[in-house]
Amino acid sequence: MPWQQCCRSTIDTVLFTLGPFHIYAYGFMLSWGYAAAVVLALRETRRRGWSPELMLDYLICVFIAGLLMARILFVLGELPYFLAFPEELLSISNGLSGFGAIIGFGLVTAWALRRYDWDYRHLADILAAPLAIGVAITSVGTSRVGRATNVLWAVVSDGQGFQPLGAYQAIGFYLTFVIVWSLRWRIQFPGQMGLITVFCLGLTRFVVGFFAKEYLLFNSSQLVGILAMALVILIIRETDIGESAGYMEHYKALGPSKAPWYRRIRWIWGLLLLLSIYYLRALSR
Repeated sequence: MPWQQCCRSTIDTVLFTLGPFHIYAYGFMLSWGYAAAVVLALRETRRRGWSPELMLDYLICVFIAGLLMARILFVLGELPYFLAFPEELLSISNGLSGFGAIIGFGLVTAWALRRYDWDYRHLADILAAPLAIGVAITSVGTSRVGRATNVLWAVVSDGQGFQPLGAYQAIGFYLTFVIVWSLRWRIQFPGQMGLITVFCLGLTRFVVGFFAKEYLLFNSSQLVGILAMALVILIIRETDIGESAGYMEHYKALGPSKAPWYRRIRWIWGLLLLLSIYYLRALSR
């Protein structure tokens, strides 16, 4: 049985209804996360002098391929359940495979790099911050909870509190976005933003995994996080990635932000908004 089926008593998967139609939280937040990522990626594309039209085509293909592969692999992994309940096949609210999404992303990206002659390091920098904000927003739509707990910020069901894994993921992924976005004026070599993002996203998955229900030593989410961090460390150790002369110098010349402190922390309102949406879902069940 998909893990979401075990969690519906804690956080409702339906965000709201429009007549006979149910709008599911995960699909809704996934759509908004993708939309935010696209806007941010196109902004960074223009800043670097790339073609926004080609980038938009690529992002649409990535989304379709990633979603299809994520759903196909999840269905295959839970095939007995979907054979018994075929009406659930098209409802992405009951699960997607992260590994499948990576496969879809990789296939389309490999094609785009070859077709458009893009530098994969520059593409990684363009997609770094959009990826982080996209997964942060999507995390708010998850209905997965962790182990039983008595902490004040727990998600409560039938008098029992549970670790709010979606909130933890949203915090980690959103802070990754803030870090990477703030470093875009000071990057030293191509691919630096991409490496930082992959490492921080992996670190978030590793840490959040300790609050999940299902683990003996490490669960699958933590193993993915470990692999992501190890990959970044390996790339740094095995690749000569010293500072590239002249890389983004026209933006580095702008210097550090001179905005007052209260404007520099305005990102905190976005984090509070995400957490508010998550807990309003939990309270409205």
